[in-house]
Amino acid sequence: MIQRFRRNKSFRFALISILLTVAALGALMISAVAGQIGDDDLASLGSKAALGLAIIILIYVVPRMSRSMKVEYLRSEFSIHIPNAGLVYCAVILVVTILSLSSGNNLLYLILSILLATMFLSWLSSRLCLTRLDMQIRTPEHIFATEPVPFDIRLTNRRKLFPTFSISLAVSEKDPASSSHDKVDLAYFPIIAGCTEARARSERVYPRRGVYEMNGYQLTTRFPFGFIEQRRFIEKHSEVYVYPQPLPLDHFPDIAPLALGRTESHIKGSGTDLYAIRNYLSSDHHHHIDWKATAKTAQLMVREFTRDDEWRVMIGFDPGVLKEVAERDDYSARFERAIGLAAGLAEYFIESGAEVRFLTPEEDSGYGIGRFHHYEILRQLAKLKPAPGETGLNEQVREIFQRETLAEEQQRILIMSAPADQIAGAVTASTQIISIEEL
Repeated sequence: MIQRFRRNKSFRFALISILLTVAALGALMISAVAGQIGDDDLASLGSKAALGLAIIILIYVVPRMSRSMKVEYLRSEFSIHIPNAGLVYCAVILVVTILSLSSGNNLLYLILSILLATMFLSWLSSRLCLTRLDMQIRTPEHIFATEPVPFDIRLTNRRKLFPTFSISLAVSEKDPASSSHDKVDLAYFPIIAGCTEARARSERVYPRRGVYEMNGYQLTTRFPFGFIEQRRFIEKHSEVYVYPQPLPLDHFPDIAPLALGRTESHIKGSGTDLYAIRNYLSSDHHHHIDWKATAKTAQLMVREFTRDDEWRVMIGFDPGVLKEVAERDDYSARFERAIGLAAGLAEYFIESGAEVRFLTPEEDSGYGIGRFHHYEILRQLAKLKPAPGETGLNEQVREIFQRETLAEEQQRILIMSAPADQIAGAVTASTQIISIEEL
């Protein structure tokens, strides 16, 4: 026993705390009994001893216990917050405690007991409300900035008998613009009966594009009296890509003609424009027979049509910018406008049937078609940020545009901040340069 007392700090702390508490209660009882029998000296001595032991407990036990509780709460998913109403209530408890100790009035002791029991009941009830709760949240796969995003929330109470009251749900996320962690309220559940689930649908709007880092979700309740706010943090790390809004090409009258750059080669194929009329061959389809030409020549004649070229478009976006340009007040708005233009160009070309390749210094989407490829491009645009530097031009982007020849893609567009004279003449001759500073 002695060896255990010396080696085990937790056991030693618990034993000393119990002895001090028992001694304080014993002194308090002696003081109360002495007061009843009229022994004022013993009553005074007992009350002083109880007060001294209470001070020792306050200095020795409470700080260590609070540190232990803090560490335990840090390890767990629960935490406690005292709102303003709880602080006022604690102040009332302190005043009643001082008055009861100084006067020894039994009524004040009874009131103090009720106050402490109410505080304990508030803590216990709020803690029970947050236990055995399961949460499921479903969000759309593709999210655009400035558009309402629906959150389908389902909260399940796994307790068989006891309901859950007054639950608030919020999400903790990191704003890509300010890099600050914000708490966004999602839903409120007044009551969830035992063994049932409650559903809620919440909408929120992401004000800007970017990658939002989700740290987790927080369940909060102040049931029943509002003196203690119990919190439960459900850690769940994820990333939400918020796409930029594609801007219509009508907003850019000087650039809109680029979208009409589809070319058609004058060679025969399955296009729509007439290429030539020739004699009928056994392999020709009868739908292509030109009956007017056949009547004039007295021979079967067929129509040949031009063949549309394979339409490929490469869009490059260079976020490089000179440091002094990036520090201008209006550059951020121009950069976001360029992002919207790039999204609009990609949307137009893909919907028109072109194979689109989107190129940034970090990623290359490759050529692709369809809505899925469009979302991949928007995903790249969501991550783009200005890259201040000495030259304002990314070498990797310039090398790719210099290496690729015009024969491989019929249309090339490069959105950049750097002056066009920083790129080789062969590139500028075959590439449409769009300056971010002119948008």
